Amino acid sequence: MIDRFLASRAARTAVLTGAALGLAGCAGAPRPTADHTPRVLCVVAHPDDETGFAGTLYKIATHLGGACDILVITNGEAGYKYSTLAEVVYGRRLTDPDTGRSELPAIRQAEMREAARMLRVRDVVFLSELDHRYTQDPGEVLGEGAKVWDLARVRAAIAQQLDHGDYDFVFVHLPVPTTHGHHKAASILALQAVAAMPRERRPVALGSFGMTKDGDPPTHPYLLDGYPITRSRDDVRCWTFDRTQKFGFENKLDYRIVTSWAVAAHKSQGTYQNLMGRGELEAFRMFAIDAVDAIPRTDALFRRLAEPQFEALRYDAAGRLLR
Repeated sequence: MIDRFLASRAARTAVLTGAALGLAGCAGAPRPTADHTPRVLCVVAHPDDETGFAGTLYKIATHLGGACDILVITNGEAGYKYSTLAEVVYGRRLTDPDTGRSELPAIRQAEMREAARMLRVRDVVFLSELDHRYTQDPGEVLGEGAKVWDLARVRAAIAQQLDHGDYDFVFVHLPVPTTHGHHKAASILALQAVAAMPRERRPVALGSFGMTKDGDPPTHPYLLDGYPITRSRDDVRCWTFDRTQKFGFENKLDYRIVTSWAVAAHKSQGTYQNLMGRGELEAFRMFAIDAVDAIPRTDALFRRLAEPQFEALRYDAAGRLLR
């Protein structure tokens, strides 16, 4: 059963490239603006971590015609404890530790590809490092003598992706103290790789976190104790993407719908489905890694992301679309 499910899904999402997604040829696909098309790399620890910036990725790809790639360090197999509902979908006892850890890597990769297809992400790269357990300590994977991840391999893969991708921006999760240690570690490794690049080739590094419109952002400027590479700039606040931007007939739609599509793809992560429709703002802090024109480039990106994407729709009394 699981093999048939994954095979059918793989057939739909076999190659996630711009050509395979066929954005330009999709009926009713939004036309990208005529300006520069941004290139973005997201570096995350697990499948489903991309949902933190799902609305931003979708609008970069579909409104700005940009190219968004995601590098995923682990396959998230430690999430087996939350797979109760998915056992019916996949026909496996996924909540059993041995079964979950052996079966979930393929399942979660397929779910990640499906989420990427929903967000019109160009490519997903899986490093398939070990998702060993939940921890808030990044030192479990980054500390001296740590053997959980092959750090030399991970560092080389991130550096190669950055070198080949010619990216304008790198998105990571802001490594706040209460987040998963793997999220922190993925962000730290990505920031170290960006800092190692020549200044003139560096993408702008941004750390993402969720906010409500009346909420308070994390401490500013931000710094994770023990990791100076995580320091944010103290001369700028944060940029935000508003998931509640209204569009469509009678302004009934917004980008929380797109985010919910991505969340829904991750069926093996039962508690994650509780995030459906939640979250108003995707907020981004700029790290203090010097890059050419970092602030004006970021200002320009988020100004364009605030543009209306879809034309207003009007219908006559008979339900015909008015032009």
